[in-house]
Amino acid sequence: MIGVVSQTAGQRGMTLVEVLVVLVLLSLLALAGVELLPLMNRMSDRSGSLQRGAAAMERVHDFTRATVRNALSIADLGKAGEELSPLMADATHLDLLTTLPPGLGAGGLYRVTMTVEGAADHRSLRLRVAGLRPDAPKATEGTLVEDASQIAWSYFDRKKSSWSDHWTRTDAPPDLVRLDVRMAGTGWWPPMIQGPMLGGGVFCEFDTIANICRRGGS
Repeated sequence: MIGVVSQTAGQRGMTLVEVLVVLVLLSLLALAGVELLPLMNRMSDRSGSLQRGAAAMERVHDFTRATVRNALSIADLGKAGEELSPLMADATHLDLLTTLPPGLGAGGLYRVTMTVEGAADHRSLRLRVAGLRPDAPKATEGTLVEDASQIAWSYFDRKKSSWSDHWTRTDAPPDLVRLDVRMAGTGWWPPMIQGPMLGGGVFCEFDTIANICRRGGS
């Protein structure tokens, strides 16, 4: 007698149609993977660009906050400041007498100048640092921000409770200094807002939503 061998569902082999379906699916997955590679590369490049931009913003903000926080007016120096030229503070130029953040400079006061330069949509923020001590090293220059769409300084006057693109008082540094930077491709940086502390500046926390300076802030 010839025995009959039965096949269970788990033992049944694949039919030709099923093999063709699997091959088609694998081809589609391979094609999708190839098409997704450029997108994934662009996403990776953008992520890296955003991280580099965030790091650059943090460096600029930290340096600017430190120099503004320690700013003094020429009047604060008494007779020692009589030979110094006036400090400028407008939309494209911020001039400060200040100490430098830890790790920079060799102590003493410095004249720190940050100037907006360049054509529209290709702005840069140039930095010049000159020591006031007789033994201070030679003045140095560099660039804080490159290839920005827009860069602007503005100044808060607590008496008028408003912002302006000019600070006209010569007897005191601005109550608050604001730096706005817009980078091509990534948009506006969060504004950098800082007040001078050593010169008796306004001690408040600026509310960027309500656009007011709240007393008693840190």
